[in-house]
Amino acid sequence: MIIVIRVFYAISLILYSASAICYIRTFSGKAPQTSRLRVFLVNYGALFQLLGLVMYTVYLRQAPFLGIYQGFTFASLILALLFLLIFRATQREVSCGLIVVPLICLFSFTGLFTTLERTADPLLAPNPLFIMHASAGLFSYGAFAIAFTTSILYLLLHREIKSKRLGRLFDRLPSLEELDHLTYLAMAIGFLSLAVAIAFGMAWTYDRLGKLLQFDFKEIVTFINWLVFAMYLHTRLSGTWHGKRAAWLVIIGFSLVLFNFFFVTLVLSRTHYYL
Repeated sequence: MIIVIRVFYAISLILYSASAICYIRTFSGKAPQTSRLRVFLVNYGALFQLLGLVMYTVYLRQAPFLGIYQGFTFASLILALLFLLIFRATQREVSCGLIVVPLICLFSFTGLFTTLERTADPLLAPNPLFIMHASAGLFSYGAFAIAFTTSILYLLLHREIKSKRLGRLFDRLPSLEELDHLTYLAMAIGFLSLAVAIAFGMAWTYDRLGKLLQFDFKEIVTFINWLVFAMYLHTRLSGTWHGKRAAWLVIIGFSLVLFNFFFVTLVLSRTHYYL
């Protein structure tokens, strides 16, 4: 069974990688007629990855995101699903796919290193509160990655328009208004998901330890992250900050997400070593 799970993970990575190549070639103008193929590859990459995660859950009888590497696999699936949903919102998905799909490949590749073993930690036994906490947190990371992508594209397009040298970016990117709207939509989804993750995390901690917080580094950085994104939504809705300022705030917030996901989890956290 373990071999089959790894094969499914490998197939999904191959399909994602092929899709990434299609997006790069399409954006460069070398293969403009690959629209159905590139989306087809992401769809079936997500399908094989989902099958692998389901088999992992059934065979090992534990959540499919325990451990940093398995967490990457789960996060890549979420990112792929969110990307496919955004594709339905805009017909000009090439620019987003140029950044998002290689990021999906990176996460999937990292996930191949997971040990695929059942954890011996009794605290991580199947628990609905923990499952909701971790899955909502990873879902929010995927949404923030989408927002980060559209913010980068917004800044690139804004720079090209301001320079009055309209080129490939202007031809292939959505409008500034559409990019700003997609960023706001992804940020709103991510913010709500992160709030749900924090709430279930506090409930899970109280259920185990009789207190809401452990004041771990990851909890502190996550709360700071949540405040940064709350600032973005407040300034965006009030009209105080918009355009470049809002895009830079998203980039700063996502950089903090990456810092939290990698460095804090692997080096500083005492209680969030599992993810």
